[in-house]
Amino acid sequence: MPTASPALPSDRLNRQQMYDLLAKLATLDEAGGLAKERSVLLLWFLRNVVGLDDLDAYEFICDGDDDNGVDALYLEPASGEDAPETLVIYQSKYTEAPTNVGVTSMTGLISAAAHFTTVESLEALLSGRVEDKLRHLIQRFDLVRKLRAGAYTEGRLRVRIALITSGVLNGSAKRLVASTNATQRPGYFTVHDLNRLGPLAQAVATPAITTADIEAPCSADERIVLGTAPNRVVMASVRAIDIVQWDGIDNRTLFELNVRREVRRNRVRDQLDGAIRRQHEHKDFLAFHNGMTVVCDELVLEEDRLVAKKPSVVNGAQSTIAFARADADAELTNELRVFVKFVEVAGRPQLAKEISWRSNTQSAVNARNLVALRGPQQKLVSDFAVNFPTITYETRPDATLSAAAGKVISNDDAAQLLCAVYNEQPWLAVKRLALFESENHAMIFNESITAAHVVLVDAIKQVVESEKARVPQAYRKSWQLTRMVLIYMVGQVLRSDEKLRRLLLDPATATADLVALAASLRQPSRIAAATLKQRYDQRARDSQVDEFNVDFKRQDVLLELRSRARDNFSLAATLED
Repeated sequence: MPTASPALPSDRLNRQQMYDLLAKLATLDEAGGLAKERSVLLLWFLRNVVGLDDLDAYEFICDGDDDNGVDALYLEPASGEDAPETLVIYQSKYTEAPTNVGVTSMTGLISAAAHFTTVESLEALLSGRVEDKLRHLIQRFDLVRKLRAGAYTEGRLRVRIALITSGVLNGSAKRLVASTNATQRPGYFTVHDLNRLGPLAQAVATPAITTADIEAPCSADERIVLGTAPNRVVMASVRAIDIVQWDGIDNRTLFELNVRREVRRNRVRDQLDGAIRRQHEHKDFLAFHNGMTVVCDELVLEEDRLVAKKPSVVNGAQSTIAFARADADAELTNELRVFVKFVEVAGRPQLAKEISWRSNTQSAVNARNLVALRGPQQKLVSDFAVNFPTITYETRPDATLSAAAGKVISNDDAAQLLCAVYNEQPWLAVKRLALFESENHAMIFNESITAAHVVLVDAIKQVVESEKARVPQAYRKSWQLTRMVLIYMVGQVLRSDEKLRRLLLDPATATADLVALAASLRQPSRIAAATLKQRYDQRARDSQVDEFNVDFKRQDVLLELRSRARDNFSLAATLED
């Protein structure tokens, strides 16, 4: 869906600064075994722009010499009921400097696409020397069978190509992209050069650490040191009364890289508070506490203490806050200690994020928490800050936001709304946590999604809420489910009308005037409510049991409601004429 690129961080970097930042983020050290620099850049892109899981992203990269111009292959799932799958053929060019990129860097990619449009050309490719990884991906996506069954010619499978480069397209290259898209279709050939990657890198880079250095008094026999600087791991026994002195606890900046800041009060928090206040157990606390993890740029080891520079607690935030609460009540003693793992991550921003993700896989942390620091979410955070500064986009549990002024949109709400409206899959949208699993997250928060898309679907939600009284009382008893169905139907009505469809296609313009947007959404929302009333009345007339709690999760039922809502809208438009 073509949309204008959102304005990202306003403090724009120059070309060299953008290149230097990208080179810092996309390094061989962060690539976990990939040998070629072009693959390293592509891995960073798949992780941070496409939004694939860090480990899953490796699976789509062809890092060998016989890749036939295909550096990565990825099959985008259908984004809606009538939408096709899209095979994306990636090629990457990691330049040694922020230099210009010309047409010679593109012709191989354009030619490579021809292998994937007919079964004959694909079988010819497979009959020659082909990188094992590429052959495996072709088999994994079942491309030979799909082409033989006419998926490409019948429009069920599309192909597009993408060039990812740290250089900058010159004039000839830009004209080639434009002419290729004119010949094929808009969006067939996309390019992320330094002018696009630079602002994205700035948006998704590891958040800046602003806390002061922290100190942990501990003797040499109270710590274990593994590895060598600048990437050492130190396990130390640290007193809680020393932890509560660390900078950044009160304002929560100490947890900047944590997938959660502060959870709201719950049973686990109450149990932790209770355990800390049982002072007779403090001598054994070290034995049964799971420990904490702190990442930092540098560790200074002295005889009786260690100092962590630019620290962030990535695991153990809730314990740290609980210690601070207990300290305020004078409940801490010198005997209460925990193990703290300090990890140096100088020059390894991706490693810092991975430590945060992988050290938070306990049951209390869900898939939504684990994507909080990933590229697509951080890009939206930056987009909101620039284009919708009065709205806070929440990517992780943060109890401190409850008192914040202004509107808050959580990314789990956004995921459901985007999935129902733009992906047209309300039967998936109701599975809240499943939306953040790798494949679904990449589909919902794809590279075209901006803050304006989120604000638009949230506006649909608000108008649907205002029309709640028009929905049968029985359906209102399961309002969250019913509301999702209504939001889906509103989206479908918008798609059925040429004028209203523009709201979805150009959300930046649509959300520039939220009052006018709400007025435009009023009739589609009432049509959706009337459609549900039709269903309810018909079932009542026919004395049918209305198992809407089940039916509203069924794809066939929802597609039928979609068709009825569209018909009702067409009828209403005819009556107005």
